Amino acid sequence: MPGAEIVLNRSYCAGNAMRTTRRTGAVPPIVTVIIIVASVVAAALAAYFIYATTARGVRQVSLTVIGQPTLYAAGTNAVELRVTFKNDGTADVDLAESVVAVQNKTKAAVTFNFAGAAVTDTACKTDTCKLAPGDSVAVKYTATDASLDDFPDGALATLQTKDGYQISFAVAKP
Repeated sequence: MPGAEIVLNRSYCAGNAMRTTRRTGAVPPIVTVIIIVASVVAAALAAYFIYATTARGVRQVSLTVIGQPTLYAAGTNAVELRVTFKNDGTADVDLAESVVAVQNKTKAAVTFNFAGAAVTDTACKTDTCKLAPGDSVAVKYTATDASLDDFPDGALATLQTKDGYQISFAVAKP
């Protein structure tokens, strides 16, 4: 070919940039796809973990005693405790099968068993008494083989539900 020159000397090309068709230093497309998929999966797992722990921690029972819990004589050798609870928490609480331990004058605990709602027209029964968040209910507890004179005014009482929730309060006598 006229005017074509073949250079066999490599030093001639040292100062000039050489063009090649082979790519060097680039990440293959499959590696990029794998990194993106792994990032999305890791972000989804992190979001689920944060949501699950927050949702569990937010759902809690918080019972508040409304008014003054009062002990009443309920026939011979029986005492009745009437108390109103309000659920200020974010989870339901079941008061059925709950017990209240009240200190007597000798500082011994007397167990009062759940006896249902103090008012008969509520949905609270002895076998189920679910209290939704924001709701309140007046309930009664009874203790047998006890006398009203066994308890001092202002005695310490502790409610324990079957789920393990506890709240302490003071009781009065009429």
